Amino acid sequence: MEIRQLEYFLMVSRVNSFTRAAERLYVSQPAVTNAVRSLEDELGIQLFDRSQKQALLTTEGKIFFAHVEQIMNGISNTLEEINSLKNLGTGIVNIGLTALGGIPSCVFLLKEFVEGYPNIKISVREDETEKLQKLLVEDKLDFAFVFSGKEKSTLAYLELPPQELALCCNRRHRFRRQNVLPLEELGNESLILPKTARDFFVDSNILRNVVAEISHVQTIKSLVSAGLGVSILPEEIFEQDDNLIAVALEPPIYLQPVIAYKKNRKQSHAAEAFLDSVRKELKHA
Repeated sequence: MEIRQLEYFLMVSRVNSFTRAAERLYVSQPAVTNAVRSLEDELGIQLFDRSQKQALLTTEGKIFFAHVEQIMNGISNTLEEINSLKNLGTGIVNIGLTALGGIPSCVFLLKEFVEGYPNIKISVREDETEKLQKLLVEDKLDFAFVFSGKEKSTLAYLELPPQELALCCNRRHRFRRQNVLPLEELGNESLILPKTARDFFVDSNILRNVVAEISHVQTIKSLVSAGLGVSILPEEIFEQDDNLIAVALEPPIYLQPVIAYKKNRKQSHAAEAFLDSVRKELKHA
């Protein structure tokens, strides 16, 4: 059974004539007749009553028509949706973010993509780096904004501009007037850090007084603003906050944000558009 046979059958059913059906389909009348007869032979039923001047559906033909019409409408709708996806008229990109993934530079890339492709939806999930990378491998995410560290061989990593970390304290803290802060001076400070931040300070002694490890950056900022401790964050996360002060660290510490995605995966047209958008923005940065 071929789609062509079904198309011919539907047209004969609608115009009640093999001749008119052939004219509408721009094919020969024998081609329509032979296609329908072949379909009847395959099904083992007679679809049309040919004893009248018109080609009228039999009882079996009417039942078959109802199902075929539904199937062909489904195929047509499917092809329309696929063409819409190919033309980027719709689609969805699934993106993962870590607790620090909301840095302005990452948000800017998302904003530029959404403005450039308003019909494509962005679905965002926040989690820890290891979990996001696992979801990428399992094809449950298209991309993830993470920080280089424990990389996986099955994933590719597109580097974004590095982010310098700074001490984050409130405006009443004793460090507020320092331009540069040696890391060793943090030894007695109560540290409030993002989860997984230990990976970035593995060779440092400053972690001995971590009082909290929190997933949400806004919660960290609120606690620091209240004077419950200090934090170490990418400077651009809190540089616009009037309640907080950024103090440069010595020696400086940098984070390398990356966009991770699965190697050798056939990306959707929407996902390909996102990657192209990011690369374009990085090229002009």
